[in-house]
Amino acid sequence: MSKIKQLPIVLTISIILAGVVVLLYLLDPAFVPDAYRVTSMVIVVSWAFFIIPSILFGVRLAKKYFEGKSPEHAFRDGVRIGVILGFGGMIVLSLLISPIAGILWYIQTVKNIVSSKKNKNKYSDNSNEDDVFDI
Repeated sequence: MSKIKQLPIVLTISIILAGVVVLLYLLDPAFVPDAYRVTSMVIVVSWAFFIIPSILFGVRLAKKYFEGKSPEHAFRDGVRIGVILGFGGMIVLSLLISPIAGILWYIQTVKNIVSSKKNKNKYSDNSNEDDVFDI
């Protein structure tokens, strides 16, 4: 999927997830807007907004890391990561770094889109020039 199509889809899903979290907080009858609950709402909304881009960022990093390795070596590294962190550790780690990884994913995606647009415009500008050998 191209980055131009992926960005609006991920942004829409992130906004919907964050909206659902805010709605769930506000619909709770026990919700009293004090500093503790508002702070927890801000943290959970930021996690909800950045969880999808952080997962995509992690997948991109894993693909780059395991790309040039043999299947045996990649399996050994994957098992080592799984044994050290475990499933619960991976979830906790993804929650802790999701805002940072999500921001990095958005920055890299927008940068890739802009650079691809510049390259596309550069090639289209060169193709419109008359060539000396063009008959």
